[in-house]
Amino acid sequence: MDTTELRKNFEEQLASTDKQIAELEVQLAKAREYKLKLSGGLETLDLINPPEEKETTDEEPVAE
Repeated sequence: MDTTELRKNFEEQLASTDKQIAELEVQLAKAREYKLKLSGGLETLDLINPPEEKETTDEEPVAE
């Protein structure tokens, strides 16, 4: 493979990679938006039906 063919191959790979990155960025944006909607849904459910608070203690049980 001479340098001209190698250059053409690299340029094609670069263009393909740029296209793939753009598609992945769109998918990532959609996933982040979906995550935000899910979080909002959980917050709404918490307002409607607050989760029961668990009683916590700062002390750990002493093993004998």
